[in-house]
Amino acid sequence: MAYSMTGTSTPSATTEAESPRHVSFHGDAELARRAAEGDAGAFRLLVARYQRPMAALVSRMTRRSDDVDDIVQELFLRAWRGLPRFRGESQFSTWLYRIAVNTAIKYKQRSKSELQQALPTDETGGGLEALQASEESDPEALAQKAEREQQLRNAVMHLPEKQRIVVQLHYFDGKSCEEISLIVGCSVGTVWSRLHYACKRLRSVLGEAF
Repeated sequence: MAYSMTGTSTPSATTEAESPRHVSFHGDAELARRAAEGDAGAFRLLVARYQRPMAALVSRMTRRSDDVDDIVQELFLRAWRGLPRFRGESQFSTWLYRIAVNTAIKYKQRSKSELQQALPTDETGGGLEALQASEESDPEALAQKAEREQQLRNAVMHLPEKQRIVVQLHYFDGKSCEEISLIVGCSVGTVWSRLHYACKRLRSVLGEAF
């Protein structure tokens, strides 16, 4: 997928030095520094590295699969334009997640229709272990487990926005409370509090079996 930057399209092809086998040789900080200096190739490597997790996060937050590509393109465009102001006080991934969360929130605020789609099953990435029943092997138990997980995903989407975001970042994206505090701009204690009340709310809605 090619993303537009400063009014131009990012070439889909990469040079030999930018091929996937070389991506691991470049750290985020170095690529971000080069991209901030105008190196579009370095930024393409960052896009390739984070496109999938950004799309998964946006999909969970919006439940609008048809709009995910547009939102991801917008967030990468914002990142490209904001790179000159990125000073490395936090990890690049933390900075990018913050942009993704803010972009998805702005999209939802602009949206005029009620979002009805459930979260894709393959995007949950596990998590919320304390709220889920143990895995079973027989078909009936698996069907019941799938139904519980669907109920859980839907319940998460009905949490207050601030609680939902920390739940998704912590349990679905594996972010620590320290990382989440940087992403959403609040204290670690506030993140813990939001997680606590989110899990309490989910249990009240779904029952202790979750």
